[in-house]
Amino acid sequence: MAPEIVDNPQTVVSRFDAITQTGWALRLNPKMQLEFVVGQGTGTVQTFTIDEPVQGWGWAYVAASYDAQAGVVSVHLKEKPYSPGDQQTARTLAAQGDVSTVPQAGPMRIAAVRNGPGAANAIFEKPGHNFNGRIQDVRVTNKALSVEEIDAMADPVVPDELKPFVIADYDFSQKISSASVVDISPTGANGVVVNLPNRGVRGRFWAGESINWNERPDLYDAITFYADDLYSAEWSSDFSYTVPKDLKSGIYSARLTQGDFVEYIAFFVAAPKGKPSERLAVWVSDYNYMAYAGISLGVTAKQNYPSHNWNEADLQFMADNPEYGSGGVYNTHVDGRNFAYGTRLRPDLGMKPGALTYNFTQDTHVTAFLENFGFGYDVITDELVDEEGLDLLNQYDVVISSTHPEYVTIGMVNAIGSFTAEGGRFMYVGANGYFWSVGQHAELPGVMESRNFFDIADRYLSNGTRGGLMIETGMQPGAIVGLETSAMIFNGSSAYRRLPDSENPRGAWIFDGTSEGDVFGDYGIDRVHGAAAGFEIDKFNPSNGAPRHVLNLATSEPLKETIEEIKLSTSPIAVYYTPASPPDHGQADIVFFETANDGAVFSTGSITWMSSTPEKNYENDVAKITRNVVERFLDARAVFS
Repeated sequence: MAPEIVDNPQTVVSRFDAITQTGWALRLNPKMQLEFVVGQGTGTVQTFTIDEPVQGWGWAYVAASYDAQAGVVSVHLKEKPYSPGDQQTARTLAAQGDVSTVPQAGPMRIAAVRNGPGAANAIFEKPGHNFNGRIQDVRVTNKALSVEEIDAMADPVVPDELKPFVIADYDFSQKISSASVVDISPTGANGVVVNLPNRGVRGRFWAGESINWNERPDLYDAITFYADDLYSAEWSSDFSYTVPKDLKSGIYSARLTQGDFVEYIAFFVAAPKGKPSERLAVWVSDYNYMAYAGISLGVTAKQNYPSHNWNEADLQFMADNPEYGSGGVYNTHVDGRNFAYGTRLRPDLGMKPGALTYNFTQDTHVTAFLENFGFGYDVITDELVDEEGLDLLNQYDVVISSTHPEYVTIGMVNAIGSFTAEGGRFMYVGANGYFWSVGQHAELPGVMESRNFFDIADRYLSNGTRGGLMIETGMQPGAIVGLETSAMIFNGSSAYRRLPDSENPRGAWIFDGTSEGDVFGDYGIDRVHGAAAGFEIDKFNPSNGAPRHVLNLATSEPLKETIEEIKLSTSPIAVYYTPASPPDHGQADIVFFETANDGAVFSTGSITWMSSTPEKNYENDVAKITRNVVERFLDARAVFS
């Protein structure tokens, strides 16, 4: 755990009620001192404290023992660092004191105490004094152990001579994918996991034998807890809406007003299962929305993103209510480590009309384009494709991506490949797509898990699949959509320039009716310089698995000076010799290629592409190119060979 990060006590294990001050708790106080507290419910709490503080960012074995006959409590700390150097200086510390009785208050809690009743519809009571860090091997005995026996209990497995006294032994390596914790003692006092702590993470006895918890779950027998983890806000319902059976598939919102204030709650309506209403589907990226939920960069680092159209009222609200700037993937816990989960059961200021023009709001430019030209469409979501896979995609002739399908599952990527191989036609009208490998929680609905900022040895998701970059799974996005992420640029976008492949008869039809010349798309929503190639961009790389017959139709004009280049590689590091430097890597490309059975793929290589289509009331080359592809892809007579 990180040192001195919160002002409240941090509980390791307890049966303590913080409201009535009754029960006991083994915890760290704000000074990082290990202590055992006992409350009789009289307003006075006895505290037995080890004076020296616990070291941060390291393992320590902690224990408390109560001898009821002698009326003595003892507290023990034995540092268990990984480093041989730290092991030389590791401390063994203890403290003790007298207490008449140690009452029990409520069920045993790991990493929290009871802090009052929950919300009106809450399943659990409110936690408090939460631990922020990693815990494993919580054990309880029915007798006061000697110092030697306490030391022996620090072993990975309870010694045989002590097993008769163990009445609880929680093995977090069991049922990692679930919301349950298993007591392997004869008592079988199993528990539940609350608010999505991180499971499948390394315990103290991991020594590099595997980086995959599926292979050696016994080494991944810890849970990382945080005070700011949250699965569901558990708000009371103010109103409900029953979706009519004949309501057209699409993006909808509830409009809320109070005086002059207007707010929206957006939601998606899909066609009835197995009964598509249109031949074309728009695939919105709800996993991406969950990954970016509550993102606070507009408050903490707005100056780094001058291109963005921020909702100033939302930024002020988040600054005034920082608890909303948590969750998702891009916010950090109190110790500076990133969140792993996004959930649709907590508020998201970004998923509404008028929010930051990125992700959800930018994806409405796709549906606005289709509606402007009279193209009918159904809406499908990441969650639906993840559950139904190829069967869902195959209900449509044409599928159009979102503008930023960054967070996806391996199954979703495979579904795209199978869809186009079986004759489906796919339009990737965004960038930075198919980049991170994520997954749903195995039991809890509405949860997206991503471990993109986790240590390499902790990147397997709790559902057992490989997390991190999609290329870490062995999947190359170029093989599916012909492009790979190359850069992020938030200080001005660029136009595109046609390349010789745009004259090839296989793809020349894409430019039919265009009028802007070789350079086109120099307009859009970027506040610094609007253009069709911007925010985040993808490039054509013939060595990343892209089909050999790809047509590279256009590439971006020179990018602005300040960009974040992204170089994907199957190796974890890249080495360059200085002062020589490689040529500029970042660029946006437009590609087209055919697949088997008259399938085809068209990829635009930019998040801002669709946001350029409304220029001059959709009378522009970006809109014309996009319309040409939609019409040809919808044409059942079109032959792609």
